[in-house]
Amino acid sequence: MKKTGPKAAIFLDRDGTIIEDRGYLTKKEQVCFYPQSFTALKKLQKHFLLFILTNQGGVSQGLQSRSQVDALNEYVVEELAHRGIHITATYCCYHQRSDNCACIKPKNFFPLKAALDYDISLEHSWTMGDHYHDVELGINMGGRGLYVLTGHGEKHKHSLPEDLPHLKDIAEAADYILSNRSAIPSNYLTMKEAAQRLKNGEVVAIPTETVYGLAGAALNEQALLKIFEAKNRPHFDPLILHGSCISDIESLVEYFPEKALQLAERFWPGPLTLVLPRSEIVPDLVTAGLETVAVRIPSHPMAQRIIEMAGTALAAPSANPFGAISPTHASHVQRQLGERIDGIVDGGASSVGIESTIVGYWKGEFQLLRPGGIPQEDIEEVVGPLKSFRTQEGSIPAPGTMKRHYSPKTPMVLQPPGMSAPQKGKIGRLTFGETKYEDCPIQLNLSPRGHLEEAAIHLYDFMRKLDGMGLDLIVADELPKDGLGRGINDRLQRAATKE
Repeated sequence: MKKTGPKAAIFLDRDGTIIEDRGYLTKKEQVCFYPQSFTALKKLQKHFLLFILTNQGGVSQGLQSRSQVDALNEYVVEELAHRGIHITATYCCYHQRSDNCACIKPKNFFPLKAALDYDISLEHSWTMGDHYHDVELGINMGGRGLYVLTGHGEKHKHSLPEDLPHLKDIAEAADYILSNRSAIPSNYLTMKEAAQRLKNGEVVAIPTETVYGLAGAALNEQALLKIFEAKNRPHFDPLILHGSCISDIESLVEYFPEKALQLAERFWPGPLTLVLPRSEIVPDLVTAGLETVAVRIPSHPMAQRIIEMAGTALAAPSANPFGAISPTHASHVQRQLGERIDGIVDGGASSVGIESTIVGYWKGEFQLLRPGGIPQEDIEEVVGPLKSFRTQEGSIPAPGTMKRHYSPKTPMVLQPPGMSAPQKGKIGRLTFGETKYEDCPIQLNLSPRGHLEEAAIHLYDFMRKLDGMGLDLIVADELPKDGLGRGINDRLQRAATKE
């Protein structure tokens, strides 16, 4: 099969970037293009697919009709086409921010849709606009975002982070992108290419909402052996099997307890793994010889598509060397395993950022085997109080439950916030909320706003950045011990544990 590979894209805000921002437009006579838009877009389309991504909240407010907005979008695309510029697709959110919809910027809804429909490498893609939400969108999708001073850009530039570049207009932004773009690695695959390799018994890194997984066909023992070999993973550590729908999972388990099915109905697709009695078809390599199997349905649309195209459930532990920091970007996988596996699918930044919560069912009881992306409190709303589980010597009931895991190469300690760091040379701190340390010049804050969801997204990426700074010690602050904080603290504790 001839390799085609994914493509890079630019997601352009419409009003204030390509055309003047004149408020809530209702007719084409109100459209005024910035003259520099045409030259800039012609330059960019030589290297990128072009998308328009616009928020038109006037529809929700009754100031515009949806048909008016659609007609204006079509007009803009047609006018650009007359000048030799091809817009691959136009995506429009018709809501205002208070509607709390899934598609408004900076949520990653439309870039993910583009990746799914057009095989986009989000890591090598850009966003551009006159609002900080356009820049945040670039970060959230795993690429880069640029801020332009046209439209509302000049008015709001003083509220931007100090290190964020802001460009005069679309022309200057285009030149910046062309000077800073990078080539897509040759081992990055389209979803179709990845599915074919998986059918052939090869192993491929795929995106999920938790972390990137190293995928192989769940019932192919040769593929499973390749996963263990590439990760240098011990065979006593079981794997999680991933399906695209509940029927995929039902074939892998002996039976589905009623309460477990209720958990699946509420949290799948999503970051919940259930450990249930195994079916006879599941290889011992998957379960480490146990009578149970770990299963889940990922919510990342590209993961679902790849599973469907491969025609089989997939084993997919984190795509990193065993015990190392988990990967939340395709580039993380490339640096750690790129030469040891058969390809990588770039699906952007993982939206949850830590591994799934693992709940086990055995002899009529539910146990919390590993905290993760679904808070324990939410699970207990369905099944009642969970039994706590402590790993016994020689017993690994589920992945990620070893005492030391997720670890940087740099020594790391975990301590309550506000404590002084040990004086051991060059130190970097991993903080949360409003905590600051005047005596430490190297600090990365998981969430200055104190949001646990944001902290989870940044956890492994920031650990990785600190690990690459040549530090003598990383000092991590404990997070609040409820909700997602429980899962984040679990990862920090295991990362800080000594052999």
